[in-house]
Amino acid sequence: MNPMDNGGPPRPGVPGPAGGPMPGFRPPFSGAPAGGPPPGGSFPRGPPSGPAGVMPGGPMPSFPSRPGFPRPSGPSSNPLPNQPGPGGCFPRPGGVRPAGSPGSVPPGAPGPFGGPPGVRRPASPQSNPPLGGMGFPQGGRLPQPGAPGQAGAPGMASTSVTPPARMPQFQPQAQGPPIPGMGAPQGRIPAPGMMQPPPQGQMPAGGGMMAPSGFMPHANAGPPGMMQPGMVPPGPPGAPAAMPGPGMGALPGQAAPKFAPPPGVPVYQQTLDRFETLTLGPSGPGAQDAMTDASTLPRPAGPNEHNALDPPVELQSNNCHPAFMRPTVYTLPRSGTLQQRFHLPVGAVVRPLAEGATAPKVPLIKLDSSGIVRCRRCRTYINPHVTWTDGGRRWSCNVCQCLNDVAMEYFCTLDESGQRRDILERPELSLGSVEYVAPPEYMVRGPMPTVYFFVIDVTMAAVRSGMVQRVAETIKGLLDHLPGDDRKKVGFLTYDSTLHFYNLKSTLSQPQMLVVPEVEDPFVPLPDDLLVNLKESREVIDALLDNLGDMFAQNTMVESCMGSALQAAYMVTNHIGGKLLLFLSSVPTLGPGKIKNRENAGLYGTDRESSLRNPDDAFYKRFSAECSRTQITVDVFAFGSQYMDLASIVCIPRYTGGQVYYYPGFYAPRDTTKLKSEITRNLTRTTGWEAVMRIRCSKGLRISSFNGNFFIRSSDLLALPTVDPDKAFAIQITHDEQVLDGNQAFIQCALLYTASCGERRIRVHTLRLPITTETSELYKTADASAMATLMMKLGVERSLSARLDDCRRMIETKLVSGMREYRVMHSTHFRGVNKLIYPDSLRFLPLWVLGVMKCGALRGAADVQPDERVAIGYEVISSSLEHIMKLLYPLVYPLGHLKGGWPSAAKGKVGLPPSLPSSHAYMDTAGIHLVDAGRVLVLWVGRNVPKEVLVQIFGQEATTKDISQLPFEPPKDNPASKLLSVLLSEIRQERGVFPQCYVIQQGSQVEAHIAPYFVEDRLTASYSYFDFMLHLHRNIGAKQ
Repeated sequence: MNPMDNGGPPRPGVPGPAGGPMPGFRPPFSGAPAGGPPPGGSFPRGPPSGPAGVMPGGPMPSFPSRPGFPRPSGPSSNPLPNQPGPGGCFPRPGGVRPAGSPGSVPPGAPGPFGGPPGVRRPASPQSNPPLGGMGFPQGGRLPQPGAPGQAGAPGMASTSVTPPARMPQFQPQAQGPPIPGMGAPQGRIPAPGMMQPPPQGQMPAGGGMMAPSGFMPHANAGPPGMMQPGMVPPGPPGAPAAMPGPGMGALPGQAAPKFAPPPGVPVYQQTLDRFETLTLGPSGPGAQDAMTDASTLPRPAGPNEHNALDPPVELQSNNCHPAFMRPTVYTLPRSGTLQQRFHLPVGAVVRPLAEGATAPKVPLIKLDSSGIVRCRRCRTYINPHVTWTDGGRRWSCNVCQCLNDVAMEYFCTLDESGQRRDILERPELSLGSVEYVAPPEYMVRGPMPTVYFFVIDVTMAAVRSGMVQRVAETIKGLLDHLPGDDRKKVGFLTYDSTLHFYNLKSTLSQPQMLVVPEVEDPFVPLPDDLLVNLKESREVIDALLDNLGDMFAQNTMVESCMGSALQAAYMVTNHIGGKLLLFLSSVPTLGPGKIKNRENAGLYGTDRESSLRNPDDAFYKRFSAECSRTQITVDVFAFGSQYMDLASIVCIPRYTGGQVYYYPGFYAPRDTTKLKSEITRNLTRTTGWEAVMRIRCSKGLRISSFNGNFFIRSSDLLALPTVDPDKAFAIQITHDEQVLDGNQAFIQCALLYTASCGERRIRVHTLRLPITTETSELYKTADASAMATLMMKLGVERSLSARLDDCRRMIETKLVSGMREYRVMHSTHFRGVNKLIYPDSLRFLPLWVLGVMKCGALRGAADVQPDERVAIGYEVISSSLEHIMKLLYPLVYPLGHLKGGWPSAAKGKVGLPPSLPSSHAYMDTAGIHLVDAGRVLVLWVGRNVPKEVLVQIFGQEATTKDISQLPFEPPKDNPASKLLSVLLSEIRQERGVFPQCYVIQQGSQVEAHIAPYFVEDRLTASYSYFDFMLHLHRNIGAKQ
């Protein structure tokens, strides 16, 4: 019986495609070494479209002027019902109160709240209409702020800090040759001295980042005794005293005081989750509120870096670890109506074979006479959350509440709390993640040997780039490390305009090449000996790999029959399944699946735009369906120097559980290390073969969508020819019934697979989530990192059927709607005008959403090359949460001169310095910075770095040559170079892709190409972080 079905064995069949994918991300390069070929490809033309609702490059709407601040010329765009009087002042009802009249504030008198002289009590909504929006005056400068004078609701405090005197804008100039993976450069590079970085290592208390030079606090910040961030204003007479604790009214990264609700507040209001506020405009006409300083906006950098990705709740041993299954919210809504009010996606990121430092080891349970215990109705595996009745003779399923009898071999008495006495002896009753050894009835056929079949392009482009030689050398070095038992098999096929099979029979002294010129209808010339046992034919295989590069060294053939090669490889392996690795360098021009150039910039912005990101030939979907049916996974290594139509080719790994590796303009001296590392990771990582996965939910819930690389066989059964620790899947959960019963809901993921050792196993992850009737609990337990990951995957998935503008608008709408609902929840107790209220649990979500919209997969239509966009998108679809977080917000580490405050390289570990905000404004021109963007590392060298430091890292040639052309790996014989090498090695550990490091010197022509990595900076037709917060604030407060 198949453990993944509700009874009955699994039936082979061609599943229909569901879910979706896209992988890849191409880094910039530091320039090919002297004599090397230039990178291929050109950047699309035309400016990218801006975010929804914003005119790219246009000025922000202005404030009405106030005394002491000149009113900008031109019509005002401020949506006020009344126009200001002379001097920009707004008339009060009944006229302006003259100085010295009763109730007026005499000059020099302290404010009514202990503030500085001249601070007025905020006008009530009855006396002054609230400001409807916030923007900059024309000219790009912020209004001069006054001292905070806004009082919050009883027991609540708001953060009001001084704005920067001038917002630094990074507008790089398009100069120099294009860099693979970076898209077209935009704008202008700031002139030297335009932005001065903060002193290295200095940051304000409380976790906020230090503002760059030019960000000066206002002189009227408030004398001692004035209400400061983190303090609770006094409540009304007789109200309970405020209790200190984490939560509200703190600078980002600081703990802030809780509050006791005033008498008469409903119970649901007493449980409102903690929140923070940002002042994004004056509290009323003529008010002198201090606006939030951009340097204090919440960001997952500096002191917040290490806990930014932590779950919002404490971990429990009877729940699976978040590394395996991480929900976007740790409390589920009781009704579908409540979920709709929440607006943000409810789902989970699933990574069933996760491993590494963050994932605990899963215990393996050997079979006994009782077998595997499952619910007889819904087939849920027994877990710590079932309930026991009748003295332990029966148990109730936690998913469907069905009562099940306990077999005599599995029986145990209960203790006084109703739990089995052997609970600690059975991992399945105490742990949220376990793995079973599957009995024979869980197999359709016996475990197959592991199979590795290599399909290698040997056209002239592939040979001259050095790809063929490097691939052959890498495969030979890994033959002793391939997972599997003594039965593992390997095979090889090369192709150009013809197919080349290789007879690797163990009795031969040399391999025999068999050439098949028929590419329209290929056939296998030899029924056996094309797929051979590695141990028996090792000498013949070594001889083939030693001579493969020389065999085609003089090849001048440019035509490619890739589709025919895939069909031939399928015919060799379809009886057994396995892993097929395709190395592609030339555009397929012959046989089935030939590519035509369909790049058309005119389709962007039209209803046909999404067709550019889908296969053009039905061959690819049909072939992927056949591969999935016969348990074949296809991994693609693409080395194109020109347009390859990756949108068609990557359809195969998408539906077979494979992966895409993209090397545009491959140049062997530069890219060999990356290629070898990724082939090694692909072939030696833990792999599950012939896998199927099913995710079950409690009664009343259902999985509405799946996202990842798979074929779907039924409504909830995913077919995975192979699965590995680098693959992650995303699910969305919705209500199947209007109202849920009970107080808890459960999600269980079961993965049936064959281990490389030939053992059939079942890995089970179970998650328990409480059910709530309060929207506040949803916000309180929301996981911002999982939320951003799911939104990124959903955005890329939708890009396969919609325009990029629609995808970005969908993501932004979810964020705005969710934060608007949160503001409405607090409208009773918080009446601050121009205050952006956000839950503490989601304080980083706006910045991550901004990173989603700036990511190459969804960025402006003409800003990224088509193949690059597809590669990045498919990378996102299959990647883990940790990897996607680095794509959305790259971390910037200040390394200084590589000699201070770190352990020696001999210890093998490096203590990284606190990261900086992802903005050019914080970069030190006299230091070195390392930018970690997930798939790429950038070593940014300031223009004022001493020459002796450059010589230590790059050698003596650094004094006369461009350092971006000089190698710095392997390390030189000096402490600085060794320290950098150890640092890079530590960062690269446990990653599915090898992040290649490129050198960018400040002021060089290629610096503009790394501008998209600095998410907080403003680029052409895109927001800066501060501007984006203002944009959110306006949309949240807009009338619906």
